[in-house]
Amino acid sequence: MAAEQETECHMVEDGYLSEQFIKKLSGDFDISCVIHIYARNTGIENLGCVYMCEHLVFLDVSCNRITDLSPLYKLQSLQTLDLSNNKISSLQGLEEMPALVVLNICGNELTTTDSLKTLETISTLRKLVLKDGDISNPVCHSDSYPGFIKTLLPDLIMLDYRYLKGELSSVFKKLDFIEEALKAKRPGTEDLPVSKPLVNSEFWEDEMFDDIDLKMKLRYLKETMNSVYVERYRVEDLITLYKNETEQALRRMSAELTSPISPSSSSIAPE
Repeated sequence: MAAEQETECHMVEDGYLSEQFIKKLSGDFDISCVIHIYARNTGIENLGCVYMCEHLVFLDVSCNRITDLSPLYKLQSLQTLDLSNNKISSLQGLEEMPALVVLNICGNELTTTDSLKTLETISTLRKLVLKDGDISNPVCHSDSYPGFIKTLLPDLIMLDYRYLKGELSSVFKKLDFIEEALKAKRPGTEDLPVSKPLVNSEFWEDEMFDDIDLKMKLRYLKETMNSVYVERYRVEDLITLYKNETEQALRRMSAELTSPISPSSSSIAPE
């Protein structure tokens, strides 16, 4: 019974993010002073009064049923926005966000590259997530979308947890080159072994922590660690695949070199 009451008190009424609910989440009496809102999986359908949080820096409304982003238009200080796993098909409402650096919109209903053009107005954006493993948007099914994003946002540093610039970007490029080379050499290697995550989501349940800053740091740590280990195992998978191909080629060469010479070509006539 206690568990049911706890769940209910953390769910919005009628899907509306009200001023009262924001105050309950943040513990602030003055809604304009709220800096962080963590409202993941709270039944939100309408972002409601969030525009009143004029000094908001961090907003996580992932795993809800949001479709309209227009209430975000006054959030001039917002730096990190997590809209993953909602029902968003348009990014209208994000045009006037002069401080936004990190945006996660994976697991939504963005279908075409045209639906992403709003992002061009966010000159401060440096990290964008449209796809996170199997959680993505329909637009991500097109092989051209990464190139479109790079052209649209030339200052972007990270796309889908992959570095586009800096020292780590060269590692990702080399991995892509090796993978494409292997695919071209050996048809059927398109489905490489699935990478193994370092930790599972159950271990990192954010609900076990009360401090919002700690939650943010732990979520970032989880994403970073998993990203590193995904690439580590991806490299190991590619090396194993290449090693197997090399061993097979060496065995074939060895078999050819050591195969017995036919009597017709090697026999010497007796004296």
